[in-house]
Amino acid sequence: MILLLRYLASLVDNPQSRGTFGEMIVASIFDPRFFGEEEHYLVNNVILQTPDQKTHQIDHVLIYKTGIFCIETKNIEGLIVGLPNISPWKVYLGQTPYDLINPIMQNKKHVAVLSEFIDWKYDIHSIVVFIKGNKPKDCGEGVLNLQELKDYIKNYQCSKELSSEEMKELYQKLTDYKGDCQITNQKHIENIKNNK
Repeated sequence: MILLLRYLASLVDNPQSRGTFGEMIVASIFDPRFFGEEEHYLVNNVILQTPDQKTHQIDHVLIYKTGIFCIETKNIEGLIVGLPNISPWKVYLGQTPYDLINPIMQNKKHVAVLSEFIDWKYDIHSIVVFIKGNKPKDCGEGVLNLQELKDYIKNYQCSKELSSEEMKELYQKLTDYKGDCQITNQKHIENIKNNK
């Protein structure tokens, strides 16, 4: 199934649709048939708004015994060159390179907004996952190719595991918010354009 989704994602020319396919691939990793029956909760496409009215779209929030993971998905073709603390990165595909917002820095903002949303009660771990297996070299911990994602999370070393009750409470808080949220993806995109 994952291979089929990867193939379909490669056929899509529209960047937004390609991103959606990439997010579907990552979400499929956490299906109990692939991830395992251990208790875990996944909330996809969480849009949070800060007091300054900026919105932040988080691709995935995974709640697992080893922690809370804020996951940014990148489904991009080509050679990607970048360093953890420098933006933009460069993507080389064809003759003209193009800029890519540094996804590590992007997800760092998401982690901060999500931390505030849960009242700074738990640590949140940043993951940037590259669907095409083309993560840049030397980007540090939490920057992964798709095939590394499952093992990274299952083997993550945390100082204190989350209890079943804590996981359920966090999941409920996120799903309740998401159910009540009036901010659509389109409104989020407009918000980004207006805040440039």
